[in-house]
Amino acid sequence: MTKNELFRFAALAAALAGCAVETPETGVPDVAGEEAVVASESALTSATAGNQTGMVGRWRINGSSICSAVFLPDSIFSGGDSTWVLTNQHCVTDTDPTVYSVVSATGLTANVEKIYWHPIAEWNLGYVGDHGKVDIVLARLASTVDLNAPPMNLSVTRETRDVLQESARRNGTWAFSYDTGEVTPDATYFTRLDVDIPSEDGDSGSPIWRESQVSGAWVLEGIHSSSGSANHASGFYAWLMDALACGAFDTSEPDPDFCTSGCKCGVGEGDCDSDSDCLPGLVCGSNNGALVGLPDDYDVCVESSSRQSSSTSGYCGSIFGCQIYEGDCDTHSDCKGDLICRPNIGYAIGESDTTDVCDLPRMPGTRVFNNDKDTASDHCTVDEPCGLGDGDCDPNNHATCRGSLKCKANVGSHFGFATNSVDVCVHPDFY
Repeated sequence: MTKNELFRFAALAAALAGCAVETPETGVPDVAGEEAVVASESALTSATAGNQTGMVGRWRINGSSICSAVFLPDSIFSGGDSTWVLTNQHCVTDTDPTVYSVVSATGLTANVEKIYWHPIAEWNLGYVGDHGKVDIVLARLASTVDLNAPPMNLSVTRETRDVLQESARRNGTWAFSYDTGEVTPDATYFTRLDVDIPSEDGDSGSPIWRESQVSGAWVLEGIHSSSGSANHASGFYAWLMDALACGAFDTSEPDPDFCTSGCKCGVGEGDCDSDSDCLPGLVCGSNNGALVGLPDDYDVCVESSSRQSSSTSGYCGSIFGCQIYEGDCDTHSDCKGDLICRPNIGYAIGESDTTDVCDLPRMPGTRVFNNDKDTASDHCTVDEPCGLGDGDCDPNNHATCRGSLKCKANVGSHFGFATNSVDVCVHPDFY
């Protein structure tokens, strides 16, 4: 599905935001994917009110249920067909999307065609600058699931509690439970919830619904992640609505029409045709697609200034944000757009080992970052290249690194590997 085919969601999101009930300012600082917290949370809850059970599915790998998932109706005002689902990132244990499928409450099955990770969904990125992770992935289905079938009957009345958690998988059966109190944002990790869940709670990927104090409708408060915590809607709404409205940027699926004046691109995204196709403060480069793994003749949005970096802590914050392959950042919000702050990979850009660097988030078709520092020689491959500061890559084949990055031999100790014999992807200027 192309970006233009999804453009209809932009007007829909705007209409929702316009009719949303205002909520008080929370004072929570911006995190990647968490822009406009107040307006976006209201819009999301309005968008997903209604038929709960018909919107929950079983998330399966090779035919076996491992988590729950939440269907996102293509027409979110009236329900109906769905080609998108939300689930937890930790439920995606295999990078091949074709091993996954989703089963609806009425028994309809759809295979997964594409998986998009939230920019800070990788577990090790969740604690840079005390920002909580967003344990969320958005999956595009290969076929449409009809959500108009009658929902399953619930055995107790919803009015008995304020919050309902619904699960598609508990001991192999459909289930739900009530929370014993209000769901509130966690004070430490802004994208999580503290949820007092009884022992018979639902499992990962299941939605947490809240009864609206205004309309009485049931609205999506968040997605259950693990015992006692979940992903708050305000932590993933902006990213989610942007992905639905404009498509999710994906270097493995080049789209020459991806950047438009209506769907502006961030740092490292393309193909753009003019500066008006880029977010404010960015310019449309010329034939710089190789930077991120797009075709050489693609134009990618970047800052107009030359590269600048420093090993001084907080440098990116002091210059109002770093662009791709610059540092030192302390938080994800120190990086432009949806770039992420990846810790302790400064050697890859010619800075100290402990410098944190702004990098592209994980894309479909790229390798999971080697957080365990596994020294296996086949971690980075041509089919699943590695990102900046990751290894082990093949120094005889730079295509095992993403985009213009190059594989530098025997530098593993600079990146936390137990041996220096590990080869790591670095910026081409420091190869």
